[in-house]
Amino acid sequence: MSIDRKREIMDTAIHIFARKGFNGSTMQDIAEGCGMSKATLYQHYKSKDQLLLSIFHMINDRLYVKLQASMDHGDDSQDNLRRQIELQLRESLANRDLIRMLITENPNAYTEDIVKASGAMRARMIRHFERMFKKVYGPKIEPYAVEMVFSMFAMLEQFSVLIILENVAIDITELSRYILRLLGYMAEGLMGDDGAKPILGEHNYPEYLRCEMPEPETDDVENLICRMYRKADALGESGKKEQDIRNSILMLDHELKSASPRRIIVQGMLHNLLQVQPLTELAGRLAALPGIKRYLE
Repeated sequence: MSIDRKREIMDTAIHIFARKGFNGSTMQDIAEGCGMSKATLYQHYKSKDQLLLSIFHMINDRLYVKLQASMDHGDDSQDNLRRQIELQLRESLANRDLIRMLITENPNAYTEDIVKASGAMRARMIRHFERMFKKVYGPKIEPYAVEMVFSMFAMLEQFSVLIILENVAIDITELSRYILRLLGYMAEGLMGDDGAKPILGEHNYPEYLRCEMPEPETDDVENLICRMYRKADALGESGKKEQDIRNSILMLDHELKSASPRRIIVQGMLHNLLQVQPLTELAGRLAALPGIKRYLE
């Protein structure tokens, strides 16, 4: 199935889920919305649960790639964090139909697999922002970093509800600055008070943070690029080496998404990534895809 066809099915499913609710939607509804037979749809997705999981992964991967790309506009960690806060808000608005369904749907409508996968995706995002907060506020924030991420997510969620469900007009850029300022006040207060003890720690983290699930093994360009970003994010490299790795992934991603990818850029960036030991396997799998192989011959 082509990537365009895959996205068409997912977009159609999102609109139908938003209109009828997840529980009230059927695979027949989605097949009709896509202009295909139910049998054809079942060749690609075994159930609407599997389809919803694919939607979650697609949106989560897309957001993560954008978060990583947004870090290539200079070295100011605070400005990077503000851009990432704004990006999350804008992505919520871009996916307002899905957000509306998730807010209003009965949680019991979702299977245990969906709940577990959602927790795993949330855990990966928490770990990303935990590292971001350490870059912005320094090592003293480490005991409070996860709780800071929870606080940021709570603010993002509540403001998204106001904008999407209540139609409250809010300037997104101004809101991102405001949330960043609130986080700064919180970090300053926590780090300045020697008596403040975090509520959460390794002993009482929720299960999805203690037992992180592996990512889905889907060999398509978008998923492999996202997984390389995650690997790079977890390397612990800093300075020029980190930027070089990130830039290689970013340039490769941009080139592959362009109308006419340039062979020399694709070859060069893949060569760079194949030399980074933790990324070698993923870069090799990307290079082996039929659509990429032709740029290497």
